[in-house]
Amino acid sequence: MTQQDIDTRVSTGRATPLRRRAHEDVLTPPDTGDLLDISPAAAPDVVLAPEGHIVLTLPPGGVVTGSMAATAAEEVDRLAGSSKMPMLLVLTGVEALTRGARTVFGNAGSLEAVAVLGVSPVDRVIANFLLGGNVQPCPTRYFSTEAEALAWLKRKHAVA
Repeated sequence: MTQQDIDTRVSTGRATPLRRRAHEDVLTPPDTGDLLDISPAAAPDVVLAPEGHIVLTLPPGGVVTGSMAATAAEEVDRLAGSSKMPMLLVLTGVEALTRGARTVFGNAGSLEAVAVLGVSPVDRVIANFLLGGNVQPCPTRYFSTEAEALAWLKRKHAVA
């Protein structure tokens, strides 16, 4: 596509203008601030809690993509090893979750139970989107307090 084609499409309102990055010979969409513009610095945090469960904290204020979810899932699988483990999924303050992320999280095979933690109505909507796809591979439930979420995970772990 030539610069003239781009200018024509922009002036007629038929397309989002593209810009050339200085260090690359490719055209990319401009920074519009919408869901496709994701900060590369935002990354999920995956740790093993002293109580024996995995804690996956999604980046507040960010959009969780399929590739971010896949990276987090790899770390969860590494921490779980050959056993199934309970996990606390903290999504407080997440702006959005892509379909790709929902697919990745819906295929978690190394988890015995997942407590999803959020505190706002927006968190609940995002959790409903996350859980609303296919049947979850393990018991999964939304909580608005960490104490309730951890108590539920403890009960699920004791039963398993």
